[in-house]
Amino acid sequence: MYLLDDRFSTAVAFVQGYDTAFDGTPLSGFRDYVADQLLNRESRLHWAYVIASTKVPAILGGDIGFEQVSSEFDTELTEMLIDLLEDYQGAGRPPGIPA
Repeated sequence: MYLLDDRFSTAVAFVQGYDTAFDGTPLSGFRDYVADQLLNRESRLHWAYVIASTKVPAILGGDIGFEQVSSEFDTELTEMLIDLLEDYQGAGRPPGIPA
C-alpha cells in the first residue's frame, strides 16, 4: 500500500476507496469485525471511528469528529488498521463471509 503521506485519514481514504471500487465486497462485514475485536460489542460507527476510538475514546460518544484526532496517533492507528485488515482477510475473517 503506497500513500501520499502517513496520516491515518489518508490510509482510511485509500482503503475505503478500494472497497468502494469493488462495490463494498472486500470489506463486507469489516465494520462488525472491527467493533467485535476492539469494543467487544456491535457498533453502528464506521470502522475508522472505532479504530480511532482506541486512542481517543471521546470519538465514540460523538464529542469530537474524526478530523480532530491528533496526528500523534497516525502511525499507531494506521498500523492497527493494517493489522485488522490482515486478520480479517486471513484466519480472523468471520464465518460465512467469502474470501
